[in-house]
Amino acid sequence: MKKLIYLMILISGLTNAQITPEFEIGAKGVFSGNLNFNSDESSAVSDFSDTQLLMGLSQKLYNNWRAQFVLGLQFPDANSNLGEVFYNNIFIRLEDQKNVVRVGRTLAQTNLNEFPTLRDDDAQQFVYALNPFSDGINTERDQYSNVLEYTHIFKQRFFVSVHGENFYDSLEPDDFRLNSMGISLVYQVPQSQRWNRNIVQQIGLSYNNYFTDRPGYSNDFESSVKNILLSTVLNIKPDPINFMDFKFQAIQNLGWEEVTQLNDYFDYTRTQSTSLFGTFRYLKQKLERPHFQVSVGGGYKSFNDLTTDSDQLMFITNGFYRMGENFDIGIQYRYTENSGFTQTLFGKNEHRLQLSVVYSFSKIFNKQFGDREDLLNLEHNYIK
Repeated sequence: MKKLIYLMILISGLTNAQITPEFEIGAKGVFSGNLNFNSDESSAVSDFSDTQLLMGLSQKLYNNWRAQFVLGLQFPDANSNLGEVFYNNIFIRLEDQKNVVRVGRTLAQTNLNEFPTLRDDDAQQFVYALNPFSDGINTERDQYSNVLEYTHIFKQRFFVSVHGENFYDSLEPDDFRLNSMGISLVYQVPQSQRWNRNIVQQIGLSYNNYFTDRPGYSNDFESSVKNILLSTVLNIKPDPINFMDFKFQAIQNLGWEEVTQLNDYFDYTRTQSTSLFGTFRYLKQKLERPHFQVSVGGGYKSFNDLTTDSDQLMFITNGFYRMGENFDIGIQYRYTENSGFTQTLFGKNEHRLQLSVVYSFSKIFNKQFGDREDLLNLEHNYIK
């Protein structure tokens, strides 16, 4: 009788362990002193934007699927008008080995690559298909959207995603209908083969269609703003001690041919443009742990339909040094230059020097699953 009782207790314990969700918590603190020198004025500020907390619960379902709920909050830029705290990730994800369904708020598929910059929006004008519904005041919010997304995975390397989004509309802030749809095709080598990789690490192609109201066009497709993205990551030296890679992304905004002047941010996002951005990165490993990394990159954006020659140029370089587990210090220099109509919108040029301290933490409790991604991979990483 006692053996039967012990057996029942053991079975009950195993059953409870299976239905108790896996809990993951992630935190990232980004603190920097920014020195800005531009054509109009100079300033020095203390900046802790992009600091955030992420929490996730994962649960096995009564079949081969599992569910995950993620809640994330972020401290936005002081001048973003987003308040003290911005909820950047609130979504449910259902997945099995070959399928992923995601519903909620998270990063939109307007960027296929993650570049080694201090903050994810340091090169936003060059690496994102920009939100044409935005007035340009809260561009930090434009990285996120309410998403409805389905992804099918072929052979664990080919990701085909069909997605619809609701981007924040500055003119209709209470409109939550889908105002964008797109498709993405990405080939990506699994992270488990990080130090056993060939030259090509990732190739991505994406099409995004924003359903805008274009004067004189009743056809939804003709009146929409269309962006095509091409992205690649190449392992120049896939060595576990001295690692080098090259990341590149191009964005072609098909735009509206009738927008020949940039009077505001709406025109900036709706005229035809070509954006190019790339970085070279060197990562030094020591005792199988990241030691330091250095990157150099730049971007160029041109506008073909404007009556005045206009373009944008960026140069960016940085270095991060691992002081301890998950604790990095870094320095970044960024130079931006605008000409023509873009000079009127964003100023002639700016030099920005940033001294930073970054702390990232991630911990899983009651671990049950092997993840394709951890919580911090939802957001921008530094040394990895």
